Amino acid sequence: MGSLKSKIKRKYIQFGIAAVVLFVVVFSIILSQILDQNNDAFLINKSGKQRMLSQNIAKVVYAINAESTFSERQNSINQLKLLASEIEASHHYLYTKFKEDKYRNDRLDSLFNVLTAYLDKILASCESVIDSENSENLKKGLSAIVEAEAPYLITMDAIVDEYQSIAEGNTQRLKIHFYILSLLSFLLLFGGFFYLFKPTVRQLIRKNEDLVLANSELETSKSKIKKNLSDLETLKQELEASNHYNRIFIEQAPPSLAMLDKDMRYIAVSKKWKTDYKMEGVDIIGRSHYDIFPEIGEDWKERHRACLNGATDVCDEASFVRLDGTTQWIFWDVRPWYNEVGEIGGLLMYTGDITHLKEQREAKIRAEEILDSTTKVARIGTWELDLKTDEYTLSNITKEILKFPIGYEVKGNDSLLFYKEGASRDRIIKHVNELIKTGKPFDIEVEVVDFQGNTIWVRDIGQAEFSGNECVKIFGIFQDISDVKQSEAELLRKNQLLSFAEKISLMGNWQWDVVNNTVKWSSNLYRIFGLDESEMNLTYETYFNFVHPNDKKKVTGFVEKSIAEKKFPNNFIHRIVTSTGEVKTVHLLGEVFEEEGAVVELIGTCQDVTEQRLAEIKFRGLLESAPDAMVIINHKGNIHLINKQAEYLFGYTVEELVDKPIETLIPNKIMDEFIKYRDGFFKDPKSIRMADKKELIGINKKGGEFPVQISLSPLQTEEGLLVSAAIRDVTKQKRSEQKIINTNESLQILTKKLKRQNTQLADFAHITSHNLRAPVSNLNSLLDIYQNSDDAEERVAIFQKLEKVISHLTLTLNTLVEAIKVKNEDVNKEDVYFNETLNKTKELLTAQISETEAVITSDFSAVNKVAYNKIYFESIFLNLIENAIKYKSKERKPQIHLVSSINEGKIVLKVSDNGLGIDLKRHGHKLFGLNKVFHRHPDAKGVGLFMTKLHVESMGGTIKAESNVNVGTTFIINFN
Repeated sequence: MGSLKSKIKRKYIQFGIAAVVLFVVVFSIILSQILDQNNDAFLINKSGKQRMLSQNIAKVVYAINAESTFSERQNSINQLKLLASEIEASHHYLYTKFKEDKYRNDRLDSLFNVLTAYLDKILASCESVIDSENSENLKKGLSAIVEAEAPYLITMDAIVDEYQSIAEGNTQRLKIHFYILSLLSFLLLFGGFFYLFKPTVRQLIRKNEDLVLANSELETSKSKIKKNLSDLETLKQELEASNHYNRIFIEQAPPSLAMLDKDMRYIAVSKKWKTDYKMEGVDIIGRSHYDIFPEIGEDWKERHRACLNGATDVCDEASFVRLDGTTQWIFWDVRPWYNEVGEIGGLLMYTGDITHLKEQREAKIRAEEILDSTTKVARIGTWELDLKTDEYTLSNITKEILKFPIGYEVKGNDSLLFYKEGASRDRIIKHVNELIKTGKPFDIEVEVVDFQGNTIWVRDIGQAEFSGNECVKIFGIFQDISDVKQSEAELLRKNQLLSFAEKISLMGNWQWDVVNNTVKWSSNLYRIFGLDESEMNLTYETYFNFVHPNDKKKVTGFVEKSIAEKKFPNNFIHRIVTSTGEVKTVHLLGEVFEEEGAVVELIGTCQDVTEQRLAEIKFRGLLESAPDAMVIINHKGNIHLINKQAEYLFGYTVEELVDKPIETLIPNKIMDEFIKYRDGFFKDPKSIRMADKKELIGINKKGGEFPVQISLSPLQTEEGLLVSAAIRDVTKQKRSEQKIINTNESLQILTKKLKRQNTQLADFAHITSHNLRAPVSNLNSLLDIYQNSDDAEERVAIFQKLEKVISHLTLTLNTLVEAIKVKNEDVNKEDVYFNETLNKTKELLTAQISETEAVITSDFSAVNKVAYNKIYFESIFLNLIENAIKYKSKERKPQIHLVSSINEGKIVLKVSDNGLGIDLKRHGHKLFGLNKVFHRHPDAKGVGLFMTKLHVESMGGTIKAESNVNVGTTFIINFN
């Protein structure tokens, strides 16, 4: 019994394995046949589409021959290119599939050979039509296409019939396979029944029922296969219908287009149109064109109405301002489309976004201009040496710096000869060798000898390019810095002259950082105190230790008072004991500086007046021996003492003048001026020669008047302040003195001019060093990478970076040039009017005023005209009003008020706003600095106030600001 069960079990297993194998075989065969049917349907559909493409080519060529305008013909030619490319690609696919073994037969082979010949003829004709420029060639191409089209269609139909025949054969094979498999299944079941016999009869019956059910499912699958074939046929018909409508749409419009009805509602749009106008994913069919683009103005609507009446509107370039404020540059071709009865059914719009092309064109021009200007202004050139070929390449600016003749070339081995023999040549050789060996860049300043034999200073920067471990190329930039070096030498010479002047006058200068208690002395001050200059760690205590013990209390009180009152008195004298034990008398002058109400620094001078102090003791003895008339005046303005020369000059005796007012010796016609000057001198006594500033006249006892020269000197005595007046009759010297005065004034003007030029050179060197060096170097590097890159996407990314660097460089360069221009120019003055300038500024800022709803008011009733440079005046108005709008408060609408007035004979303009305000305690000292910004605004550059201050001060005026954070700011301008 057990053996039977085991045997039956083995038979069941064997039968089950056989059944599984059969099922897998059946399933694989049926699946393969279904896939063949799907592939057959696709090939039939693809072949049918070839017929449609060949017909479209003929229609487009007809259209090209019929169209008269260049743009219409060009559009059709572009369409013809697309159709030719598509039919060629589709033919290639069909031919490739045909080469597969399961489709290949002699008939298809012959048909494809014939079809390829006709297709080649059609494609060749298309190329002839595309390249032709006269109607005769068009007609020949059209004739050739028409000639080849009919046999091509017949051949294509034969291929379709052959594929259909193959598909029917595949279907017939599927039926045969199905019957064979059914028979095999039946035989397997029948054999299994006898194989298992009685022990498994019941199970065989059940299996038979299962097989019947499986046969039923196979019949269902067969029905589904037939249904799928039917669906494929339906899909093919729908696809052909869809292609028919698409063909109409393509034949009547350009590729990037929109089709609208007479009510300007969308019927269809292309994908490219949606991309250009950022409408991806938006359902616009049936919606009004003016609802989609509400920013369209009445002028464009009028053009659309004209097109609906039969007109054609073509524009190659126009700006389109979108609702979000951005500007889009577009082109368009708008024309009516006609229905089957010849009536206008609506409009076809062929448009395109050319913003990126516009921006790239402008950016390229701007970049070339800026780069050319930058290299010329900064005198920066480039060099490159190929170590393998010894080829030495120089830019035009570098050749200009070295004054090379046109066409002159130099090899790399000879390039080092231009460096000045000695330290400069040795230095460049050392750095070049190190660069080649280690790749370490260098940045040095050396002297070179140009082609004409002149020695100049240059800044030479070098970098290396390696291939593996070998240096193959070195390159860098070359900048002429001769002007900078000359400026540095001039500044050094002036510092030496200043030090020499201090030494002669026994004077030194000092700085005291009150916060950190650090002190700096000039070299001459070290000598006055007898201290070695190697002593660098100076503090206030260092100075105080030198103070004479009897004067320490006085000095402490003076310093504490100066810090408390934030003012340094002009006349402070005390004694010191030097490191050698010598007692000296020093005179201190200084200035107090504060930040946010606290004293942070004191600076000033210290003069050794020991000899002057001793001279005061001898004063009385020397008074009588003085060659000039000496008159000593007390604090009341009365004569205290005179010498013999004064008696002789004025004709009075000592007794007649003592205790008499000094006005006794002054004529009435200058009395008021003299009294005013005398009172001012007693308030702020300084040694001065009055004749330097005033025309002085003396009067003697007889009433005779004569020109005099008076030197006033304050003298502190036990009796109080006395004034020593040295009076000299300068009648004979007047003419000579006038010549000297004129010469001195000329020298002062020259000194001011030199000082201004030195300041400009220093500004230029600073801005060039810190603001131009990095962007120019970055720009050269990016250009090198751009030229060496073959990747289009990488070049686009590099170009965008170039735009950012160029934008920053443009702003800095323009600001520098404008600043130097303002300082150098001798500007013309003319009558300019406040109200007219304000109106012009409002027109320039119309968009900003409208956007922010700014309210601008003015009151020019006090004064409405000033003699000023017109360009500077308009720039001042524009910068201040634009800043007031730019830095407005988010909590309120901007309110700007301008008012003019006259203060002490000077015209004053106040510009007030209610914006964000500025923390003057924190930023007041750098308010008008270059590139200084105080708010996080995307358009903040820190240039407007800097240029405004330059304009005002270049015209002799002043500008200041009053501001409270989140309240507003008032700028006050005094026009000189």
